[in-house]
Amino acid sequence: MRAIKKLKLHLEAMISDEDKVEKVVTVAAGIIVKEDELGKPTVLLIQRAADDHWPLHFEFPRGKCDKGDSKDPRNCALREIKEETGLDVEIEMFLGKFVYYAEQGKRKSICYNYKCTMKNPNQKVKLSNEHDQYVWIMESGQAELMVHPDQRRFIDQVLSPDNQIKNQPTNDFTVNNTLEEIMGRIK
Repeated sequence: MRAIKKLKLHLEAMISDEDKVEKVVTVAAGIIVKEDELGKPTVLLIQRAADDHWPLHFEFPRGKCDKGDSKDPRNCALREIKEETGLDVEIEMFLGKFVYYAEQGKRKSICYNYKCTMKNPNQKVKLSNEHDQYVWIMESGQAELMVHPDQRRFIDQVLSPDNQIKNQPTNDFTVNNTLEEIMGRIK
């Protein structure tokens, strides 16, 4: 029962009526790719600090574009990557975007995601105080339970470009896909 209650709270946080949205925020993320010693691509995931809003959750380096770079998510991604990991990267390509809601549905965030490579592959990750640890993963299955599903699809794009489902389901909630309907399916 306790697990169901936690899941309900989590789902309520994800659902938002557009009527509740008070502000729209641009967010940018970097999917940092580097080759391992065998030449296979790996992706960097960083874990949020234990005292953070989403404690111990893994994610890409990302953040709000609120320091004069709201009109250019690419510059925002580079800045956030540097702040959160200490890495100097180059943007290789735009992978796509997704929307999520925060602050009890009052903030709509549009996250732009970029595939990045390190300027110097020998750089060391230096985490900010916002994150506790990091991991380089080489298979998208490793991220299955670690990251949000929207982030997982970008990992798939980078690590398995020839082996993708082209029509990915979304997690967007529509008027006919309410929390009550979802909770009814979980019971």
